[in-house]
This record gives sequence, structure tokens and C-alpha cells, in this order.
Amino acid sequence: MAARIIRDWRGLDAADRGAAVAVGAFDGVHRGHQAVIAEARTAAERLGAPLGVVSFDPHPRRFFQKDVAPFRVMTADQMAEALGELG
Repeated sequence: MAARIIRDWRGLDAADRGAAVAVGAFDGVHRGHQAVIAEARTAAERLGAPLGVVSFDPHPRRFFQKDVAPFRVMTADQMAEALGELG
């Protein structure tokens, strides 16, 4: 399943409402992030709801810890591809 990148809440479809969502400042899609997303997937399946993942680009650290450079394992496009591969 291909992941959609939605950059504004107004880009959400009515079918996206009620989604179970994993929210985080994901720097990539490593095992820890996959576990968080798996929990959201389990909730979505239990509720019969769509699954969503919310991340931030640019990284929130850019605004709240300006003296610390944000570390990214993947670009936003790479992350969308990796999330799509998770299904």
C-alpha cells in the first residue's frame, strides 16, 4: 500500500476520520518506530478504523532546541516509502 504524504489537515479525506494514529517526531522507520506503528495498527484493526502516522517536517527540534541539529535517518520521501512498505 502506498503511503500518502498530507502536508495540511485540509488534505484529509472523510474516509480518514476516526483513524488510529501513531504520532512522533520520527527520524526514520527503525524497529522502535515500527513497534509504535504496529500498536496503532492493532488499534485500527480492532476499531475497524484507518491507520495513520503523523510525523513532522521539519523536525520540531529545529524550533525548540535550535542549538541542537536534528538528526534524520531518512528524508520525508524515504520515510513515506518505508511506511508504504509496512503496509
